[in-house]
Amino acid sequence: MSVITRFNVYIHCNDLGGKVWNPAIRWTKKYAVFVILEDNQGNKGLGECWCFDSRPDALVAFLKTEIAPVIVGCDSDKLSAVGESLLSRATLTARHGMLASAWSGVDIAMWDLQSRSADLPLWQFIQRQHSQEISASINKPRLYGSAGLYGKGKTIHDLVAEMQSLERCGFNLVKMKVGGLTVQQDAERVVAVLNGLSETCELIIDGVYSYTVDDALALYRQLPAHRIHAFQSPVKASDLRGMQALCAAGVPVMGTEAEYRQELQSDLIHTGAVRYLQMAPIAVGGISRVLDLAAETRPDINLSLEVSSTAVALCVAWHLALASNKIAHVEYHFVHQVFFETLKINPKTFLGDESSSGCTFISRPGIGIQPVEPDIQPEFSLG
Repeated sequence: MSVITRFNVYIHCNDLGGKVWNPAIRWTKKYAVFVILEDNQGNKGLGECWCFDSRPDALVAFLKTEIAPVIVGCDSDKLSAVGESLLSRATLTARHGMLASAWSGVDIAMWDLQSRSADLPLWQFIQRQHSQEISASINKPRLYGSAGLYGKGKTIHDLVAEMQSLERCGFNLVKMKVGGLTVQQDAERVVAVLNGLSETCELIIDGVYSYTVDDALALYRQLPAHRIHAFQSPVKASDLRGMQALCAAGVPVMGTEAEYRQELQSDLIHTGAVRYLQMAPIAVGGISRVLDLAAETRPDINLSLEVSSTAVALCVAWHLALASNKIAHVEYHFVHQVFFETLKINPKTFLGDESSSGCTFISRPGIGIQPVEPDIQPEFSLG
């Protein structure tokens, strides 16, 4: 029997210097928080928690006082039940968001530990565990290049050159930000980018919840619809009627990134308010929650996995996408690239011949990667 004997938390800080921004935030220091579980059989499992552009102190304290004490000594096969118990208590503690972030790291670490113990790559272990919901063959998801933020002194010419560089890396689907300027100005930016890309390259535009329904529709109608693959987060995450109205008008809505509320995700699915249900595995509750949503999602709605942190989150998302035919695409971020270089993660790892990229993580047991120890700072260990 596998019993969790140690709970470790590490952090990493990436200093982005406030040089780029989207309509909601200017990126300064971005932290990553990792959970590493160890069991009595010598296995380890790695997970990552959602952590935004602020210090991770509250999340680390929550992991230390509320999560680690109930994990150490627990049978690894019973961790899901522990998570359900914590979620049921969250109605009283009012810590749903913190719990979703913290538990994402634990859940991912649990899957990594168990798949390593089974000597299977994570995507194959997922398929073995969920044979009824998951395709028996490997899925072929799309990977999209994510960039196109606003920057000081950044011209439309600079933006076009940036997005063209993504296409040259092999991406036929790319994403850029909108919503930081007027509707007309952003329409001009998008049209310029599309004119600079080949006709076969599609675009996702990300409004970061910044538009009214009327303004989102006004922007979309100035663009060639056949080139716009999705309009991410055009209105507030809670505006179900607004997203429904946009979908009814033909807008391919994608939402809602780091949203963790299960009732809202279910409403988005069952009301047809999105074309793509977007989620971050490290924010939504981990691998288990993504698989639950894949089973719940309607035939006309696919999943899209958000990644804007580290190579750990990216590789977890890719394993999930390989395992489930309900996952349409995964984000490859060109701003948030922690550990990409040290772990030899690059577009060829996913888009080209993997043997030429130097990284074979999808063939190794578990997630297939491990952060380099000097690059992460130990915060606490229990057990």
